[in-house]
Amino acid sequence: MPDSQDQLFVTSHVARDLLQAAALFKNERLAVWEYVANGLQYVEPGTRAVVKVTVDNRRKRITIRDNGRGMDWEGLHNFFVMHGENLDRKQGASGRGRFGTGKSAAFGIASLMRITTIRNNRRSKVELDRENVQAMFTGDEIPVRVIEREVRTQEPNGTLVEIENIHLRSIDQAGIIYYIERHLARWPKNSAVFVNNHECEISEPPVAEEKVFQTTGAVKDSLGDVQLVIKVSKRPLQEDERGVSIYSKGVWYETTLAGSEGREMSQYIFGAIDVPKLEEDSSPIPPFDMSRSMQLNPSNDLVREIYGFIHEKVEETRRSLVDAERRRKVSEEARKLAAQAAEIARVINEDFESFRNKVRKTQSKAFGGSDLYRIKDDGGSQEHDVVPGSEVPAEELTPTGGSGRGDGEGGTGREPPDLKPLLFPSEDGELKGQAVGGAGRKQRPRGGFQVKFDQMGAESNRAKYVPDERTIYVNLNHPQLAAAKGTGPMDDPVFRRLAYEVAFTEYAVALAMELAQLEGYYIEAMDSIIDISETLNRLARKAAYLYAAPNRGALLS
Repeated sequence: MPDSQDQLFVTSHVARDLLQAAALFKNERLAVWEYVANGLQYVEPGTRAVVKVTVDNRRKRITIRDNGRGMDWEGLHNFFVMHGENLDRKQGASGRGRFGTGKSAAFGIASLMRITTIRNNRRSKVELDRENVQAMFTGDEIPVRVIEREVRTQEPNGTLVEIENIHLRSIDQAGIIYYIERHLARWPKNSAVFVNNHECEISEPPVAEEKVFQTTGAVKDSLGDVQLVIKVSKRPLQEDERGVSIYSKGVWYETTLAGSEGREMSQYIFGAIDVPKLEEDSSPIPPFDMSRSMQLNPSNDLVREIYGFIHEKVEETRRSLVDAERRRKVSEEARKLAAQAAEIARVINEDFESFRNKVRKTQSKAFGGSDLYRIKDDGGSQEHDVVPGSEVPAEELTPTGGSGRGDGEGGTGREPPDLKPLLFPSEDGELKGQAVGGAGRKQRPRGGFQVKFDQMGAESNRAKYVPDERTIYVNLNHPQLAAAKGTGPMDDPVFRRLAYEVAFTEYAVALAMELAQLEGYYIEAMDSIIDISETLNRLARKAAYLYAAPNRGALLS
């Protein structure tokens, strides 16, 4: 019989293993969602899942209580097995539980986790402390403190997870709510999640168009008989709303535009596809890992097939949107709207430049030269962007915009700024433009804010600010703006004045939002409200001339 010293074994240092897994849950949003998702998934048939999250910032404590099926002693024992086999999967049921990360999630942000769980009138309560984990210098098992074991009770099934001694400077309750709501949109609808007194809401963007694509041929052989649903939103989507959500047997794994990110009109596209084969894949290169990164492994053959199918159909949809948008922009109404938007943006950017210089000086003195408002050179990405030149035919939407002077309080008496004409490509126009957008073109620095009018649906807000584009979208479909316009022209004074007010208000809030990203800028919440009020007052003074009747102003040629 061979000596045991001659035999090699694969072993694991349990304490290090647990803490390394915990490091994947680097903020409160990830940690809380891990337990919320468990509460939503593990419920008895016919039960409406309800999960209540309580955030106590003062005591540095978070609790997650659900009405799920709870765990008996065997289930609780399996819960604390590192990378243990999920019991539901063992019985053939699908679900997100795959790598057994629940016992480690709390230790990504805290030092203590306590679990109270009830199943079939039996209650158990256990506790695990980070100090006990760190005290393990060997690979031995980590003792879990048992407070109660299978105590008889009349309480209903469910589990309470208590996370205490949280190390974060403050607990981001709003961030937790946003993260849960983002995930709930991709979860079965028969559920409810509360964070303190807020009920998390599931809201899908308003849909303008929906397309269904069925797999065929070689794609069907690879992915199976599945459907890809692509929807076109009536409003531009935030970055984390965009893309096709990839599911397998109802479990969400990733949302992606599969290579179309950042392309023109891609900000309106979202959808879903469910590929059962993804869950069943057992190839040497797995399609996903234990990190909960919400990203699939592009080295996996099946994942590459999914990406390819999504990319083809997203691009087909996107190109049709680009064509429609170009046709829309050549209309007379669009020209007038573009002129108004350019003038509003000019006033906003004059204010932004002035305010940015002020902030830069303040930050330089207070924080050693940091500058939140460094402009990104990301303009010119759209294929129809043109600037003054002599290479391509173009026509002027407005020669130079407003003069910067008027009869109102905002008149300064200074010389008008040297503005470049606003151009748009036109086959019949003169050679007065130069293309700067599209693939292979040098992008032009955009700097500052853009203003655009868009049809975002009557149910959407009056305006929407998209930070990654630094663009304010004014919603033409909003009942107030639609009523102001009526059947009159776009340069009607009533509509113009309301449009200015809407854009200025959105800008004031957007500016405060950007300032709030700067650590330590706002000490009190009231400071941001004061900033919004002062911004609106500055704009009202600078833009007084915009409210003149069209024949007195320089807005439209």
